[in-house]
Amino acid sequence: MSLRGGGYTGIGLVILSLTAALLYQAKHSGLTVDEPSHFAAAYAYWLGEDILIPADTPPLSRMIGGWVPRVMGAADPRQSKYWASRDAYPIGYGILGNVEKRGRRLLFFSRLPFLLFPLGIVFVVWHWGRQLYGELTALLIAVCVALEPTVSGHGALINSDVPSAFSALLFAYAAWRYWTDPGVRRLLLLTSAIAIAVLTKFTLLPLFFIGYALALWRGPRLFAAALIPIATWAAILASGQFQAQPISPEKLATILGPGVPAWVLPMASVPARLPWPTQFVEGLDFITSTLRGGGYTGYMLGHKIYGWTPGYFPLAWAVKVPVALQLLTVVGLAGFVIRVFKSRLQSAEVFIWGLGLLFFGLGMASNFHIGFRHVMPALPLLILGSGGMLDHWLASRLGRAAVLLGMVWLVFASANVYPQGVAYFNEWAGGPKNGWRYLADSNIDWGQNYPELGLYMKRNDVKEARCFLFGYDNPWHYMWEGTLSPQEWPTAEMPGTARYHPLPGTYAISVNVLTGLLLPPGQENYLEEFRGRTPTAYAGYSILIYNVE
Repeated sequence: MSLRGGGYTGIGLVILSLTAALLYQAKHSGLTVDEPSHFAAAYAYWLGEDILIPADTPPLSRMIGGWVPRVMGAADPRQSKYWASRDAYPIGYGILGNVEKRGRRLLFFSRLPFLLFPLGIVFVVWHWGRQLYGELTALLIAVCVALEPTVSGHGALINSDVPSAFSALLFAYAAWRYWTDPGVRRLLLLTSAIAIAVLTKFTLLPLFFIGYALALWRGPRLFAAALIPIATWAAILASGQFQAQPISPEKLATILGPGVPAWVLPMASVPARLPWPTQFVEGLDFITSTLRGGGYTGYMLGHKIYGWTPGYFPLAWAVKVPVALQLLTVVGLAGFVIRVFKSRLQSAEVFIWGLGLLFFGLGMASNFHIGFRHVMPALPLLILGSGGMLDHWLASRLGRAAVLLGMVWLVFASANVYPQGVAYFNEWAGGPKNGWRYLADSNIDWGQNYPELGLYMKRNDVKEARCFLFGYDNPWHYMWEGTLSPQEWPTAEMPGTARYHPLPGTYAISVNVLTGLLLPPGQENYLEEFRGRTPTAYAGYSILIYNVE
């Protein structure tokens, strides 16, 4: 179906609406756990002191985010008492948490550059959709992506998850365009997309090898063989302010890790002799070491999880994606599988579904089980791939009715949780209030709901709340000092039967503490008394409030 020339007006309205929604989130969402680290790393980068740890803040995040505190004259991180330790978390928290120096205002403006990425995702989905489907279908799938709570919920935060989804989508589009017309202009687009992806997130580095292989396969081979590696290396050098040195054999061995085939080391040692930015190398080392190790402690279905848990991301998809989008994706994937067996695939489907399923599969194979956000690059691609089925439905009256019903359902599901998209859980899980029984960590509790807690205490005239809170946000941005009474957490030395026995009063408990995720091994049930109680209220969805009589 066609919009008869109204496509630009439609996507313009979608982008304007999403911009307004993201601006409100950026203004009102509390400081999330990873933001102080990314903020401090970016600020130090713009001060010429790119030395903070952990080194996992990608180059692009440092490049686009650090100029804001520099322009606004934020407190110099080099004056922090934590500067000697180079720990980015307390350095960033010290600046953003400062009440007297308007840390909330600084946080809001530092988030603004990151809004470009969710807006970019919606635009690229629409632009690509127009070339594959009708105008109306392209607009509808753009709306679907804009309303996807995980994408929009993380889109107003200082992090690399939504930027990585944009970069992965851009790479898929550039690779498809190059496949259909392998000329020099398309090669330049593909090369740019590769460089952006590598700078956006360390885990997107495999896209370099995929793009390089594609270019060598399609040609112009000699030009591509030189252009892609040189341009990518130059982009990495530029991102490191051209302060670089060769990778030592010891550091290379650490990055590659034990058990690497003997033939890999000589091949890797050749580019290692070139100069590379130190912080980029440290970031690669951090990520590869984490991937090889035990990863981070996660939470799933009432228990902590460690190491490889292949069911984590399928469960997360089942409970955190709106049901309307799930139905669309399942039907779209079924159609893709059928066309595979009938050998009727179009080239675009290979890039869209192939890369989407690859990103999701890599998430399942990893040991990163701290949030559905780690497979975010798959989400826009899976929705885009389902556009063919949506286009088919729009051809019939019954299909159009089904699409209308699904869009209304999706709008309601997304609007009902806004602006708390980080904590979205669908109807299968019983909604976000029940989400903590399935998953925790950044799926629901990223320390983002201190503003809502302060609002609750003011509206209900709560003079004091005993609390077990998680996060780096400064509560005194939102409430009077002394209104929170932090309770003592259990220690590993306490007996496993130890339980907290609440006295009468008001309690505020973060989900990550309630579930036992953050408590020492053996003490996971320390707050068991509260799990059986119905909360009196919710601050957002990550802080549960109880009134104990």
